[in-house]
Amino acid sequence: MKPPKILCHPDSEKSCGACCGMYNRRDNSHAATLERLSRRTRAFFDEARVDDEQSLRAFRAKWEETRAEEKLLSGLPNCPFLGLLGLQERPDDPPESFKVGCLVHPLQNDGLDGRDCGVYDRETCDDYLCATHNLLGAREKLLVLQAVSDSYLYGLVITDVRFVWELFALAADENGMDPPARCLQRPEAIEAAADYFELKRDWPYADDDGIFGQVQPGEGLETSRRKGPSAELGVEPDRYEAVLTCLGTSVDSQEALLEARSLVRARVEAFARAVDL
Repeated sequence: MKPPKILCHPDSEKSCGACCGMYNRRDNSHAATLERLSRRTRAFFDEARVDDEQSLRAFRAKWEETRAEEKLLSGLPNCPFLGLLGLQERPDDPPESFKVGCLVHPLQNDGLDGRDCGVYDRETCDDYLCATHNLLGAREKLLVLQAVSDSYLYGLVITDVRFVWELFALAADENGMDPPARCLQRPEAIEAAADYFELKRDWPYADDDGIFGQVQPGEGLETSRRKGPSAELGVEPDRYEAVLTCLGTSVDSQEALLEARSLVRARVEAFARAVDL
């Protein structure tokens, strides 16, 4: 089995909306993000039509999130046309059951294309691929695709290359060898990887801006590398420091740091056991 070449919409279950600003909000929890997407999608079908440019521009003016105090990266656009695909046909289904995607994309509208009314033009949308496509290997991509089933978590995991790399590297350290491809297909390995990736959804030690992991938002589009939690406390880092940094960890005591390390260690060790020969 090979992963798809394009990871934005890899299958019928999930998709990624990170480059459209899906997580670029201070209230970016799972519940808040899906509620916002659901509300905006319903409004789109009430207020706009893809064949009516004026209605699209009016919708953007009303719904685009532009206030700097609401965003993590104030210079990164949040496209108002990112929504829940299929919501109009299944209005009573839970929001986590939908893929996220472009409501004005021609594939969603019988060839009509409204993307020039969005925050990026159609050429940018067509041509852009995030760094994950080149940086993750086939085994790593495939494991994420098999272990993550919803769009909110998928976008957080697939765009954090270091977070995925660390799972493989730490398991290799535990077992003395890289996880063999055949072992990665075991149901228990996929389940253990899913438990590890779930740390991204609601990590209890995440800083307020921790959703971007190793990247710490600054002014406009400025970013810096996040200090690891051990460095923040002035103590020696352990082997899980990179994972903790990817989770946006911020702790105020060594006791909290030890507990955070323990939570990561348990997930990593379970995965290592599942892929061991």
